[in-house]
Amino acid sequence: MKKLLLSALCCLSAFSVHADEGMWMITQLSARTDSICHAMGLELTHDQIFSTEHASLNNAIVQFGGFCSGVVVSPDGLVFTNHHCGYGSIQEHSSTEHDYLRDGFFAKKLKDELPNEDLYVDFHLNTYEVTNHLLAFVTPDMDEARRAQVIDSVATSLQEQVADSVHSIHAVVTPYYKGSKYYLSVYQRFSDVRLVFAPPSCLGKHGGDTDNWMWPRQTCDFSVFRIYADKNNQPAEYSKDNRPYRPVQYAHVSTQGYQPGTFCMTFGYPGSTDRYLSSFGVENTMRTVNDLRIQVRGVKQDIMKQAMNSSDQLRIMYASKYAQSSNYWKFSIGQNKALEDLGVIAEKQALERELVAWKPELQTLLDSLQHSYQTGRDRNYASTLWEESFWSGSDILNFIISHMMKGTADEAGAFQRDVDKAYKDIDLDTDRRIFAALLRNYCEHVPSEAWLPECYQAIDSVLQGDYDLFAERIYAGSAFASPDRLRQHATMEELANDPFIAVAMDLITVLYKNYGSDSTDELERQLGDAIRQMNAAKEYYPDANFTLRMSYGQVQGYNDYTCYTPSKSILDKYYLTPKNPDYELTEPVLRWLEKGKWGKRYVDAQSRDLQLCFLTTNDITGGNSGSGMFDGRGRLIGLAFDGNWEAMSGDIKFDNRLQRTIGVDIRYVLSVIEQYGGGKRLIKELTLE
Repeated sequence: MKKLLLSALCCLSAFSVHADEGMWMITQLSARTDSICHAMGLELTHDQIFSTEHASLNNAIVQFGGFCSGVVVSPDGLVFTNHHCGYGSIQEHSSTEHDYLRDGFFAKKLKDELPNEDLYVDFHLNTYEVTNHLLAFVTPDMDEARRAQVIDSVATSLQEQVADSVHSIHAVVTPYYKGSKYYLSVYQRFSDVRLVFAPPSCLGKHGGDTDNWMWPRQTCDFSVFRIYADKNNQPAEYSKDNRPYRPVQYAHVSTQGYQPGTFCMTFGYPGSTDRYLSSFGVENTMRTVNDLRIQVRGVKQDIMKQAMNSSDQLRIMYASKYAQSSNYWKFSIGQNKALEDLGVIAEKQALERELVAWKPELQTLLDSLQHSYQTGRDRNYASTLWEESFWSGSDILNFIISHMMKGTADEAGAFQRDVDKAYKDIDLDTDRRIFAALLRNYCEHVPSEAWLPECYQAIDSVLQGDYDLFAERIYAGSAFASPDRLRQHATMEELANDPFIAVAMDLITVLYKNYGSDSTDELERQLGDAIRQMNAAKEYYPDANFTLRMSYGQVQGYNDYTCYTPSKSILDKYYLTPKNPDYELTEPVLRWLEKGKWGKRYVDAQSRDLQLCFLTTNDITGGNSGSGMFDGRGRLIGLAFDGNWEAMSGDIKFDNRLQRTIGVDIRYVLSVIEQYGGGKRLIKELTLE
């Protein structure tokens, strides 16, 4: 007991280390960053982290599906990522007869591993700066739209020169510092990725919406996939003849665990941050993007939840869609609260006054920036409302708009393949209710009549504002509301007179009619340049942009929270809050937890317990989900899956006192695989240290 108490006390926020800001480019690690990491406990050389000459840790990191991160952990291509990253694939394979969401999944043999259409992983090969090449084509007289067009054209040419379809190599040119710099990153893609293991959702998604973005956590947020390749170990489309991929490098897994102050580094693909945004930009994010995301998604999620509660079939059908929608719905609530609590706008304003004191002529830049946001406020608000209501609303409407915006004819059979894929997870009654509710909600919140599509005139004049009746008539008369009728058509062009097409055309027309360019992006870029010039001695990392980044930190709690959660805590939530469905446990999981048979090598030596989740001071954001968390020797100790509520301002303002990364302890992952799931064959593939 004394040892346990001492361990808990050591994890308290009184520990002197602060959060460590920075999502650093792995190819551009400075001597300063390298020295800080080694002082904190890193034992690897930079060459062992990233090299183009030999295998390095970089070669074990993957971008998973274009939306998450992952880490290769075996010589046979096993990949660990988060459960919520694999959730869509798990849902795709689930049915009322085989409910892998509820019960979990384990492929006992290689032949049982499940292929996933459209799922891929990308390996990062190298990154090159191409700023001078791209900006050589930009002239001072170009407005922002023309500048973007020219840069995109030159970047596309560069990407095409690097691409190698035979070896599935592609390149992406990405802007950094809002377009002050550009880098070309080269990747190799593997598109045969199969599901191997998934825990029951009561473990992998434990806490649900209640605990999302919160601490303490007990979520065993992991899933296991395997990369397959052809007989020559090269990328290949799915084939039963493909073999497990033999990676250049894979991560070793530590069963040693961590202590307060243990060095930790994450590697992954963080999605988007805006830390150099002006005070005007922060206010715009809060009052347009976040406010509207909260309001509109709340309407949609209420309808989805009602449907999911009505049957297991609909629960499975909408599980992934609901999770995706609710994740950033709650994020927006938390971000607005944190930005207000931490006084971020006032802090940005103070920095802007400092800029003017340093160089008075920058006041003109700030005045222009403020004017740009003020004049574009209604447009920003309305376009965000449009996107949340229509693009992210009804699945059928999204399907139609997506195809209409392609602008090119579908290849033979492509339309029908898209129909089969999309309509597998659409309940027509639920979709119609969402469509009607968001049509009504859009009208109630749109800032001006200029943003009302023509179809609203018919709703008002003919149907006396009855949105439900309008939706019923559209769905009754449209082939898009009948998959069988839709399958009788080979292309979208054959459906030009469909009533749903007419509605979608009205919606797209009003968007393009009111679309207007402004100088906000250019002015924000100039502001960021000025900030870096004023503090020339400071090292500035670029905002996240879905490229490979490294962050460093240490294991540490905050406020009155300890740095890890004990095994007992998951049972406490189950027994103490019996009416909360997010804490429910299936009978097999409950029996396993109560027995406490974790596997001796997964029990922490000091606490003598299975530690579930832990906190570090690393800097991550969306897209980092599934990122490997490594100790100083480069051994895997966890998988990053979340951040803490108190610091939800992190995408705009990193708070050194509060910012934490939440990771699932890799020993918890291994215990669930082996002791609960019976996956000893997977454990044997790993190199455990």
